[in-house]
Amino acid sequence: MLDKLALSPLLTASWETIYMVFLSSLIAIILGLIVGVVLFAVRPEQFWRNKLLYSLLSGIVNIGRSIPFIILLVALIPLTRLIVGTSIGTQAAIIPLAIAAIPFYARIVESTLLEVPAGLIEAAHAMGSTPIQIIFKFLLPESLSSLINGGTLTVIGLIGYSAMAGAIGGGGLGELAINYGYQRFDTTVMIETIVVLVVLVQGIQWLGDYFAKTKNLKAIVIFTFSLLIATFTYWGYKSFYTQTDQIKVGIISGEQQQVMAIAKKVAWQQYHLKLQPVIFEDYVQPNAALSNGDIDANIFQHLPYLQAQIKAHHYPLTTIGKTFVYPMGFYSKKIKSIADLNQGAIIAIPNDPSNESRALHLLANAGLIQFKNKKQLFVTLHDIKSNPKHLRFKTLQNAQLPRVFKDATLVALTNDYITPTGLTVDQALIKEGADSPYANIIAVRIEDKNNPQLHNLVKIMQSEAVIDATMKAYPHGGAIPAFNLP
Repeated sequence: MLDKLALSPLLTASWETIYMVFLSSLIAIILGLIVGVVLFAVRPEQFWRNKLLYSLLSGIVNIGRSIPFIILLVALIPLTRLIVGTSIGTQAAIIPLAIAAIPFYARIVESTLLEVPAGLIEAAHAMGSTPIQIIFKFLLPESLSSLINGGTLTVIGLIGYSAMAGAIGGGGLGELAINYGYQRFDTTVMIETIVVLVVLVQGIQWLGDYFAKTKNLKAIVIFTFSLLIATFTYWGYKSFYTQTDQIKVGIISGEQQQVMAIAKKVAWQQYHLKLQPVIFEDYVQPNAALSNGDIDANIFQHLPYLQAQIKAHHYPLTTIGKTFVYPMGFYSKKIKSIADLNQGAIIAIPNDPSNESRALHLLANAGLIQFKNKKQLFVTLHDIKSNPKHLRFKTLQNAQLPRVFKDATLVALTNDYITPTGLTVDQALIKEGADSPYANIIAVRIEDKNNPQLHNLVKIMQSEAVIDATMKAYPHGGAIPAFNLP
């Protein structure tokens, strides 16, 4: 895959991971150390004993540790925007990463300090030491090795958490592996990222063991300060590089990334305009990011879905143009036609609301199921009124669907996930046609609907070069222009 990706994306992703993990680790270790020391000091048997404060602080730490990171990532979006001014990107990922790690390291600190011999604290009291002196001259020096080991565990844990940063376009090795290795079934990229992650973890573990053994605070400070300079140099470079006249366009990971690479060239060559694709892993964040002003446009959805999102969330969004119909279809490696479908057959469909509804409507159009309200555009499994063949439905992530042909009789696939199956669009047993209401659109904020640069984006996405790139990415009728051809 290096011939397609080139080496720079792997290096960029590696540095993005180091950048996110280092800054979030630094914040988490400093604040976690403070919280952990306070937790220890206010325990009922310690020198600042305060049962109420300990119960309150301990409860907060437990709550922080109990929330799955992906949920915390989304829940903290308002706070992230308040602190860094955006809810997407590498900068935005640092805040939830740090907050997730603070309670983890705080518990490590508390447990470590509890292992300090009680006699040492009593001796310090006997010598007339104040609580602050006990902390800095006895407790922390005595437990330094264990604190460093705990910090090492925290950093390594954050590397794992950073893989989820792709949910908010945070970049890093995890996003690279998901976008190419998982979403696009590229084993080479998956192996490359795993190798780099293993090397990174081994290096961190070696450094942690070395610092814990030597207790060389000077070396730790020099190393931390050097890495801090490097990260801020990177941040400054990235900020300078992105402070140009550009349009941030939200897309979903997959084949659309190839199309946007061509669109970027057309934008610069014909309009002297820079496009910056922002990659998302789900269908919820792109509209939220657009509404918040984190991106300037998005190209991933059809009009019915946008209308439903506007109704549900009151987003101030509108559409300024269409791109392509990417027909969804049902495929099988067990039967040759719908007539062969057995009673109780397993049907695998996408689990996101938009594509789940599309899949169910396809089945309804084929006469396999009926809805309570035939005119309802957005439907779920709960809206099924009649299921004569007693079909059993399994809802899965889009990228997981191509992997379940051995287990399911029918699998609903969007075009991004057909190629890995070895099938083609024209082999679908049921599929949408050119008259599908699910043409992809270009969405913008209402206030920007007359922005000439965004209307240039429409021209770019409907240009001959982008049409050719789209047809190559989605062959065999996998993309149908929803606009008048130039």
